[in-house]
Amino acid sequence: MSSKKWFRCTFGAALACASVAALTAVVAPTGSAVLAQTSIDAGGEFHPLTPTRILDTRPGAYSINDVAPKGPKSAGFGPGTNITDGEFNFSPLGLGDLPEDSTDILAVVATISVVGPTRSGYLAAYPKGFEFGGPDGKGEVSALITYAAGQVVPNLAIVGIGEDDSITFNLYMDGAGTANVVVDVVGFISTSQYSVAGSRLEIVNPGRILDTRTSPNPRGGSFGADDSMELQIRGVDAVEPKVTDIVPNDESITAVMVNLALVNNKPGSKDTFLSVTPKALGPNDTPTASSFAHAGDIKANMAIVPIGPDGKVHFYNHQGDMDLVVDVLGYFKSGGDASTNSGRVVPLEAPFRAFDTRLAEFGDAPLQHGSTEQWSFENFAESVTLNPGAANEQSNPKQQGFIGDLFAVGLQKLDPDDSDQSGSFLQLVPGGLSSNPLSANINFGVGEAVPNMSLVKFGEIRDKDGVVTDKHVVEAFNAYGSVDYILDVYAIVLDD
Repeated sequence: MSSKKWFRCTFGAALACASVAALTAVVAPTGSAVLAQTSIDAGGEFHPLTPTRILDTRPGAYSINDVAPKGPKSAGFGPGTNITDGEFNFSPLGLGDLPEDSTDILAVVATISVVGPTRSGYLAAYPKGFEFGGPDGKGEVSALITYAAGQVVPNLAIVGIGEDDSITFNLYMDGAGTANVVVDVVGFISTSQYSVAGSRLEIVNPGRILDTRTSPNPRGGSFGADDSMELQIRGVDAVEPKVTDIVPNDESITAVMVNLALVNNKPGSKDTFLSVTPKALGPNDTPTASSFAHAGDIKANMAIVPIGPDGKVHFYNHQGDMDLVVDVLGYFKSGGDASTNSGRVVPLEAPFRAFDTRLAEFGDAPLQHGSTEQWSFENFAESVTLNPGAANEQSNPKQQGFIGDLFAVGLQKLDPDDSDQSGSFLQLVPGGLSSNPLSANINFGVGEAVPNMSLVKFGEIRDKDGVVTDKHVVEAFNAYGSVDYILDVYAIVLDD
């Protein structure tokens, strides 16, 4: 393993390059085989599916494929207790058009939601058999979703299949309580054994293609209750920054990865959810929640959306009066060369905590108002091994970037008496850009813990002579106040 250390370097108004924090060397994350040379090698390729609800633990008419003990699931809780006490297992095989054979699936891609928790806490999801929190269940953990009592909180997940063809969900709260879990599957990442080729991911620098608060837009205004719209994806141009065909006009492009910001702070706002589908919902179709926003909030949610035959996607707003912002992060394209790695998505064996700025080994300092800081992932990239122990083992494969769950934690105002500012946003973008795009990974309020899955492209850093010194750098930016943040990596995106 490389002995190189990560660095954290902070920049901001009236700030020079701050202290450099040495980070603990990354334990080598590994992925399943993706390199077998066959006529069709679907390893690490995405297969979009019609979004379908495959699990709902709410009782009565809502219940779908619930598992014992049925109904709201109990959480592990309390200091010193085993955090795995809140586990339950679920097999998604054969549901929502997923393959029935686990050897075909490298990971399930789904929107997972926590609904109606009785206390605050978090939810983790991982392959069954992974030792969550270590052998004693009390060690370091990663989380997919954090929530407060009574909330509905969704997040995109890329989760592998473990023992008994199952995924383990783990609920943890600050006291005895329950919560419901909902899973809406949108696709899967295939193994090399799968007989059908899929699509590869091409990461782009984030670009805004829709903001209903500005003109022009396809609606000419915001969403109302029970309202829908269509949005062209193939051949679409980004407005900020201006990019022609940020998604090419190509029928081989099967799905798009976007960040959706639900701006639900208008006078007529209500708690609502937004569905995104490849075709318009019919009168007998039941919408599923891709993103949820409470009245008065701005909520970001990353989504992978299959594209319809007409090159469009369709949005549906449940209730209230809401605006929508759409930023393109990447797209999936079919027809990849079986002999290449470019665009393959390789899930880690289990979610990996990359950094937590609250901890001493990661600087123990929040990101300040209007400031940026850079993180080098060079050591992480060099620690990756594909096909460990196999004849086609490959160390340090080239990588475009990663997919990870980014958390903002504990925003504090510049001035406690400032009533005009109640929130901020956080960006995680390629390092070395001349200017940051008009996009946000997370929007959050004072004191909140807010997660959002994020697709992040690596950038390059050059010295004064123009020589590249690091090819695996990302940059974080905080708009207001001071905030800590956490990153759990779920998958890497390969390059050639």
